[in-house]
Amino acid sequence: MLKSIIFDFDGVIHDTFDLVYPISQQIHGFTVEEYKDMFNGNLYLHEKINEQNSKEFIDLSVKAFKDLQIEKHIREELLKIKNKFELFIVSSNSELILNEYFENNNIIHIFKKVLGVETHRSKIEKFNALKNEYGIAKHNSIFVTDTLGDILEANKAGLNTIAVDFGFHDRTRLEKGNPLKIISDFRELLPEIIKL
Repeated sequence: MLKSIIFDFDGVIHDTFDLVYPISQQIHGFTVEEYKDMFNGNLYLHEKINEQNSKEFIDLSVKAFKDLQIEKHIREELLKIKNKFELFIVSSNSELILNEYFENNNIIHIFKKVLGVETHRSKIEKFNALKNEYGIAKHNSIFVTDTLGDILEANKAGLNTIAVDFGFHDRTRLEKGNPLKIISDFRELLPEIIKL
């Protein structure tokens, strides 16, 4: 029986692609396709990503994320899901940025734990931290994400996924990771989770 829903942030709770791609382009010179391809795996393992430019990216992102407002229907759905399950965030983004976003949108209280890059660059390690602290496992948890790389990391950590095709990656790319389900609207999530 499911007890925990683990969310990725970028592309799932907030579509940040148009916000972060120009920052990445400024730092790395990526084309749109090159940037999307980074998320076929763990982006921090990409040859062009290092500690110095990661810090620069986060510094620029702090300003860009500062006044972001969550879409009303996503906030409402998260609150509904919170009534039935415990919620976590596992993201490649900065915990500083995420916590400020959740506080600004008055939803910080709905997440038991927010794990970002400060915790670890690997989502597998972050999943393992949640396993150790909260007992999350394949039979009682699901990870919701928008990228192939995240699905593959969840697979390695022994977790099932639901993918969303309204984020960084399209349905065709997401299918390569064999998620349990791919949805096209955040409002589809709770009904699909209840079916599991």
